[in-house]
Amino acid sequence: MSTLRIDQQVAHVYVALQNLAEGRAISEIAAEIGVSRFTAARMVKRARELGLVEVRAVVNDPVDVELSARLAQRYGLQSALVVACPSSGDAEVREALAEVAAKFLVDHAQEDEVLGLTPGRTSVALSRRVEELPSLDVVQTTGVGDPNLANGVEAILNIGRASGGATYPLYAPIFVEPDERAAMLRHPANARTVRKLAAITTAYLTIGGWPNSSLLARQITEVGEMPRFEERGVIAEFGTTLLDADGNTIDGLEEWLVGIDEPTLRGIPLRVAVGGGEGKERALRAVLRSGLAHVVITDSRSARKALERDPDADA
Repeated sequence: MSTLRIDQQVAHVYVALQNLAEGRAISEIAAEIGVSRFTAARMVKRARELGLVEVRAVVNDPVDVELSARLAQRYGLQSALVVACPSSGDAEVREALAEVAAKFLVDHAQEDEVLGLTPGRTSVALSRRVEELPSLDVVQTTGVGDPNLANGVEAILNIGRASGGATYPLYAPIFVEPDERAAMLRHPANARTVRKLAAITTAYLTIGGWPNSSLLARQITEVGEMPRFEERGVIAEFGTTLLDADGNTIDGLEEWLVGIDEPTLRGIPLRVAVGGGEGKERALRAVLRSGLAHVVITDSRSARKALERDPDADA
């Protein structure tokens, strides 16, 4: 039972609501009711302790606020959105992340900016949820991991329709023999897209987890080139940047990959990493350690793994 009289309860609730709900400064409220700012601060604290007011997070999307804050703080991110997924299945996680990523994109898109987007299943799911954007251009940041190039280009075209801006698709696979790569990039449409990469202001890139949660890794395996990459310790890709477990860049393989290079990627003012689910936990940690992402959108299971002490670091 409250130890405050009814009139005192009303006074405490008034002070607490003015501070917590209306955002007024404690000193301003204190001056209004004729008490010291220390007394006013104690009134706010006591109102909460006695249950006279309730402060709770109200986030419409299934975002774990505490995990998001912890992940952002641990890795020095601008922000993190950790999605509480009811299932760890690939399809369910992908759809949940795409839903939140689409809302983030809509909230942050600006008139006349240049948006970069990787092709792939998550990007397609994201793009199908975006109905309208300010007028902006959209650029495909890498070649396509799907055997059907049209499937990879879909996300770029969907965002282009939503924004009414110019689209810069990249009609090429992400992994290709070096000689073929040079020929593909000379094609006028692809050359136009490659030139536009340096103009990107915001990029949304998906995380690939090696060896089983990456379309790129699957392509490399199918042509028998995986040992070339495995011996270098690759466990993740972000755009066309390959990373080891410590987030270090694995170079020397650029001639096999089609898309934005690391220096151009690091020059983009806002870089958003989207990815999670089974098979991508180590890849997420690698991207976080690399410093390549300003914002991360992932699932709660992957976030918890990234926050755990790394046993390899203690070895």
